Amino acid sequence: MLFQWGLRKKQQDKQGTTTQQERDQSGQAQDVPHEPIHSLLDVNIDIIRHTTGNSSDIVIRRFTIGQEQSIRAALIFIDGLADEKNVYQFLLEPLMTATFPTTLSPKDTFCFMEKKLAAVGKIERISQWVDLFLALMSGETIILLDGVTFALSASTSGGEYRAIEEPQTQLAIRGPRDGFTESLRMNTTLIRRRIKNPNLWLETMKIGEVTQTDVAIMYIKGIANDEIVEEVRKRLRRIHIDSVLETGYLEQLIEDQTFTTFPTTYHTERPDVVAANLLEGRVAIFVEGTPFVLIAPALFIQFFQAVEDYYARFDIATALRFLRVLVFFLSLVAPAIYIAATTFHQE
Repeated sequence: MLFQWGLRKKQQDKQGTTTQQERDQSGQAQDVPHEPIHSLLDVNIDIIRHTTGNSSDIVIRRFTIGQEQSIRAALIFIDGLADEKNVYQFLLEPLMTATFPTTLSPKDTFCFMEKKLAAVGKIERISQWVDLFLALMSGETIILLDGVTFALSASTSGGEYRAIEEPQTQLAIRGPRDGFTESLRMNTTLIRRRIKNPNLWLETMKIGEVTQTDVAIMYIKGIANDEIVEEVRKRLRRIHIDSVLETGYLEQLIEDQTFTTFPTTYHTERPDVVAANLLEGRVAIFVEGTPFVLIAPALFIQFFQAVEDYYARFDIATALRFLRVLVFFLSLVAPAIYIAATTFHQE
C-alpha cells in the first residue's frame, strides 16, 4: 500500500513538473543557444522557430538545391528588414535554377554555393547560433543546408526608410537642404559624399544587451587627435546597458559630468555640420534609428555658431559670433545691474 502511494505521488510530481515545464516554455523568453549549428536542417529550423517564438514575420522558404540535386535547403529572413526583391532575385532564384555537380557532397555544395552563386555584396559563413540570430535580426538572409554545420549570411538588409528631407531643427537660409534619417548607413553615406577621402575612417560596434544597436564612430585619420579617438572608443566600449534607442542614451554615459551647465558633446541632424566638424578634427558618433549625430568634443564657443557661419565671409561670421557672445553675457549681467541700480539708487 505504501508502495502504491509512493508510485502515485511520483506520477503526480512528474505530471506537475511537466505542466510547469510547458508553462515555462510558453510564457518565458527563450535564450539563444550558445552552441554550434546542427547538421540537420529540420532541427535548425525548429530551433529558429522556438527561439523566436514562432514569430509571424520570420519567413522560412524551403527549397531543393539545383535541378539534379536532392539536397534540402532553407532560406530565412525577416519580412520588413530584408529587401525581398534582392532575396528572391539574387539568392533564391539562382540557387533553385543553378546546376550543381552531381558528385559534390553537402559540404562541398555549400562551399561551391558560397564561392560561385552568392551575387550579393557581403557573404559570411556562420557556425554559431549567436552569430546567426544577430545577423538575422539585422536584416540579413540566412541560408541553411541539410547535412552542413554552417550557415551563410547574405547582406540583403533593406526595408522602408524615411526619405532624405530638410532638417527640422537647424534651418538655414544658405546651405544644403538634406538632413540625416533613421538609417545609419544612409547617414554615413551623406558624409562620404562630402568628404571623398580614404582617410575618412568608420568603426562600427554594437551596444545594448537586448537591442544590439549599431553604433558607429567616424573621424578623419591624420586630422583627428588619436588620443581623442581612443578615448571615445574606450568610453563607448565601457557602456553595458540593455538598450540604446537614441544618441541621448550615449550622451549621458560618455560625459565626465552629467549635471553640468556646459555640455561636452554637440548634436546635430545636418550632414554639412558634421562634415565641417570632422574637418576640424572632431569625432562623430552615429546611432541606428535616430537622425541626430553626436559630435565630440564640444567647445563652449561652438554653441554660439550658426549654420550659415560656414558659408559666410570670415570677417562677417567672426563679427556675428562675437556679437552673439556679447549679447549672451549682457543677458546674464544686465538684469542684475538694473535691479541693483534701481534698488540702491532710486533717484
